[in-house]
Amino acid sequence: MPSWVEYVREHLSLPNCRPEREAQIVEELAQQLDDAYQEALESGLSEQEAFSAATRHVCDWPALANDLMHAGIGRTKRVQLPLSDQHTPPDLNQRPSPPGPGSPGDLSSSDSSTISKDRRVRISQMMDTVRQDLHYAGRMLAKKPVFTLVAILTLVIGIGANTAIFSVVDSVLLRPLPYPHSSRLAVVWSVFGKEGRAPSSGPELISLRERSRLFEQFAGIWVQSGALTGRGEPERVSLGLVTSNFLSLLSAGPQLGRFFLPHDEGQGAAPVVVISHELWQRRYGADPRIIGQPVRLSGELCTVVGVLPAGFKLIFPEGASVPAHIDVYIPFQWDLAKQSRDQGYIRIIGRLRDGATIQQAQAELDNIASQLRSEFLEYSGQNLHLQALSLQGDVAHNVRRALLALFAGTAFVLLIACANVAMLVLSRANERRDEITVRAALGAGRARIIRQLLTESVLLSCLGGIAALAVSWGILRILWVLQPAGIARMAPTGLNLADLVFNLLVSVFCGILFGLSPALEARGLDLASMLRGASRSTGGNKRLSRQLLIGCEVALTFVLLTSSVLLIRTFADLLRVEPGFNPNNVLTFQVSLTGVRYPTRDAAIQFIREAQRKLSTVPGVQSVGVVSHLPFDDNLPNWYDYYWREGAPQQEQNTLMADHRSVSAGFFDTLRIDFVAGRDFDSADEVANRKVVIIDDSLANQLWPRGDAIGKALNVENGDFVRDVAEVIGVVKHVQYHSLTNQVRPQIYLRYPMAVRANMSFVVRTNASPETLVPLIRRQVADLDKDLPVANVRLMDDYVSDARMSARFITVLCGSLGAIALLLSCIGIYGVTSSAVADRTKEIGIRMALGAQRYKIMMMILRAGMTPILTGGLLGFALSLALTPLLSSLLFGVRPIDPVILFSVLMFLFFVGLSASSLPALRVIRGNPITALRCE
Repeated sequence: MPSWVEYVREHLSLPNCRPEREAQIVEELAQQLDDAYQEALESGLSEQEAFSAATRHVCDWPALANDLMHAGIGRTKRVQLPLSDQHTPPDLNQRPSPPGPGSPGDLSSSDSSTISKDRRVRISQMMDTVRQDLHYAGRMLAKKPVFTLVAILTLVIGIGANTAIFSVVDSVLLRPLPYPHSSRLAVVWSVFGKEGRAPSSGPELISLRERSRLFEQFAGIWVQSGALTGRGEPERVSLGLVTSNFLSLLSAGPQLGRFFLPHDEGQGAAPVVVISHELWQRRYGADPRIIGQPVRLSGELCTVVGVLPAGFKLIFPEGASVPAHIDVYIPFQWDLAKQSRDQGYIRIIGRLRDGATIQQAQAELDNIASQLRSEFLEYSGQNLHLQALSLQGDVAHNVRRALLALFAGTAFVLLIACANVAMLVLSRANERRDEITVRAALGAGRARIIRQLLTESVLLSCLGGIAALAVSWGILRILWVLQPAGIARMAPTGLNLADLVFNLLVSVFCGILFGLSPALEARGLDLASMLRGASRSTGGNKRLSRQLLIGCEVALTFVLLTSSVLLIRTFADLLRVEPGFNPNNVLTFQVSLTGVRYPTRDAAIQFIREAQRKLSTVPGVQSVGVVSHLPFDDNLPNWYDYYWREGAPQQEQNTLMADHRSVSAGFFDTLRIDFVAGRDFDSADEVANRKVVIIDDSLANQLWPRGDAIGKALNVENGDFVRDVAEVIGVVKHVQYHSLTNQVRPQIYLRYPMAVRANMSFVVRTNASPETLVPLIRRQVADLDKDLPVANVRLMDDYVSDARMSARFITVLCGSLGAIALLLSCIGIYGVTSSAVADRTKEIGIRMALGAQRYKIMMMILRAGMTPILTGGLLGFALSLALTPLLSSLLFGVRPIDPVILFSVLMFLFFVGLSASSLPALRVIRGNPITALRCE
C-alpha cells in the first residue's frame, strides 16, 4: 500500500508554515488521497491503476502550495480537481460524458436516450456523493469514540422517550379502533336531568332503531357474570348479554362457527352462546369441535355457536362498566320492548350511515328524545335527553390531555438533548478547524462543507435513533405494567411501522437541528489566519450560540420541573386522601348467584346468610360483610337512581341521584365506615322485614341540613327497581366509590334482603395475613355449593391502589422527564462553562500573571456562566405561567400556578447552575498561571 504521507511530503512544500500546521495539512491530504485510492480499488481497478487515479487528483503541487499559503475563501482556482468533491476515481478509458443540463448540447438535443442517460449519470453521481459523505462521516465519528458514545447516549434518551410516548398517542388518539368502519361508530348515552352518561332502557333502544334515519343500526350490551360448570373446575366468567347484532357490528367475523342471528334473541329462543378465543383455549383446549357442543352456564345448558377471533376486545369509554375482555356472550332472552322504560341498564352503540356526522346525529337524537318525553310519562318525569359521541373520541376523552402533556414533555426533553449534542458538536468543530481549512483551500465550497457536517450530524442522530428503539420498547413495557386507566385497553404492546417511521423522522430532524450551528459557523472561517497559526478563540458568535442553547435548556427544564413538582404534589395529596373506609387487612371475593341453582330470592338469601355465618367462624376472621358493589370496582354496572324526601312537591322529584348499594349487617363494621348518627342494620330489621335504609352524610346534608335525618322517610328505588318509601335509621361518612378526587354521587344503603342482587361481594376483615385465608374461604363456600366459583379474590388495598393508578402513571413519567431534563441541563451547563474557560485559559493566565485577584477571576467566570442561566430561568418562569394551567385537569389539591413552587424551582435551578459553573472556575484559579500562559 502506498505511503501517502511520504508521497505528499515529497510533492508539497510549505516553507513558511509552522511545523505543526504543515503536519496537519499533510495528514489531511494523505487521508483524502488514501480514500480515493481505496475507492478506486473497490471499483475494480488494479493497484497501479488505482494509484494513478488517486494521484491525478492534484495536477499542480506548486500551485496548491501557493494557494495554501495565501488561502482565502473562493481564491483556490488552480487546483484541477478538488479533493472533497471527487468521490469516484476517473475511469482510465472514460469517454466524454453527455452535456449537462443547461448546456447548448442539452438544449439542442432531442434524443430521449441521451436525456435518459444524462439523468442516470446525474443520479449515479448523486448516489456516489451521498455514499462518500456517509463513508467520511463514519470515519470521522469512529476517530472520536468517546464523543460519539456520549452524543448517542444523550440522543437515545430524547428519541427513545419520544418514540415510546408517540406509540401510545398513536394507539389511543390517532389509530382507528380495531372495528369495521370504526370512524362511523358512536356511543349513545342517556341523560337524566343533571346526570349524564347513563345507560339506556330496552324500550329506548327499540325506539332508536325505529326512529333514527342517520344510523344504520344500533346494538346494546349489559355485562353480568355467570358460572361455567360441567367440564373441569367451576369457573366464574364475565357474561355479556347482547343484542343479536352486537358482535357483527364490532367484528368482521368469528374464528369458528357463526355470530348470533335475529331468531337467537328474544323470549323463547334456544339458549346459544359465543365464547371468547381465550376461554376456548383455556377451558376447552382449543377444541375445533366445540361448535354445536353444549356447555352448562349458571346451571343452564347452552349451545356454543361461535368462537371469537384472537385478540378481540371491547373498547368502551371509562365508566361504561364494560370490561375489555368478556368470556361468554349470550343474546337477550327477553323482549326489550316490553321492559320498564325507567330501568336503564343497556350500553348502546351505533354505526352512522356513510356521510352522516356526529353533529347531525346529535340533532336527530335531540328530536327523538323530545318525541319520547312528549309521548311517555316516564321520560318526561326523568327529563330524558340523548347524547351521541364518537366512540374513539369518547374512549380517549379522559386521557387526551394527559397524553398530550406527556408528549409535549418528551419533546422538551428531546430539544434539551439536541442542545447538549449541539454544544458537543460545536466543541468538536473547534478541533476540526484545520481539517475544514484544508478542504476549503483545496476548493470545497461552503455548501459542500456544510453538507458534509450536516451528514455527520444526521448519521450520528440516526445511530442514536436506532439505539433508542430498545429504550422505547423498555418504556412501553413499563407503561404496560403501570396499566393506567383509560390507556390500558389500547396501550401498544410493541413498536409498529408508524413508530419506526416516526423514530426515523425524529432522528433526521434532530441531526439537522443540532448540526446547524457548527455547519453555519463553518461559513466564517478565515483560512489565511488559520494557516498562520492564529488563535483558536471562539469569538463572539460562538459564545452567543452556546449561551442561547443554555438559556433554552434552562427554560425548558424549568417548565418540566414545575410540572413535575405539581404532579408530585398531586400524588402526595392523593396518598393522604381518606377513601371513607379502612382497607387494611380486608380480603374480598365475589359470587354470582344466578341460574337454575338460585332461581328465587329466597335461595340466594339463604346462601348469603349461611356463607356469612360460616366465614365468621374461620380462625383469624374478625368480621364479615356483604355488598353489591365494592368501592372502585367498575367490572359490574353501577346502580343509581333518583331520591327525594317523601311528600316532596313534584318539582323536587327526579332532580337528585344517589348510588344505591345493597349491604348486609356487618358491612360497615368490616370496612370501618364511621357512623355519624343512628345505627346499623340488625337481625330485628330482617325478622320484621322493615323497609329501612342508611344514607351518607352528603345526602343527609342535602335533604336535612340541620342534622335530623334519623327517622325521616325517603323515597328510593328498591331491589325490584320500583319506587318505595324507607325509613332512615343511620347516617355514615361518605365513601369514595368511583374516584379519590371527585365526590360523584351520595350513597343510599339498602338492607340486603330488601334489595337482592345476583352478584354479591364479601368483605372479610382479619387479624392474620389475608392471603392465608383464601384456601379456608374456598373450602367454606364449596361446603355450601361445590359448583359455585369464588371469583376476584383481592385485597381491598389493591382497589385503592388502582384508584391512584392514573395519577401515579402521570407522576412517574412526568417526574422522570423532569429528572432527565435536569440531568441534561447540568451536563450542558458544566460542559459549556468548561469549554468557555478552556477557550479563555490563556487570557486568564495573563490576568493572573499581571496580578488579578483570584476571586475576581472567579466572579468573571461565574458571571459569564450564570447570565444565560438566569435569562433561561426567567423565560421558563414566563412559559410556566402560560403552560401549567393546561395541567389543571390532572391536578388535585394544588393550584396550577403556585408562586411558592415557581420561585422554589427558579432558586433550585439557580443553585444547580451555580454549582455546575463553579467547578471549572475553581479548577482554573487553583492552577499555575505559567501553565495557563503556555496553553495553546
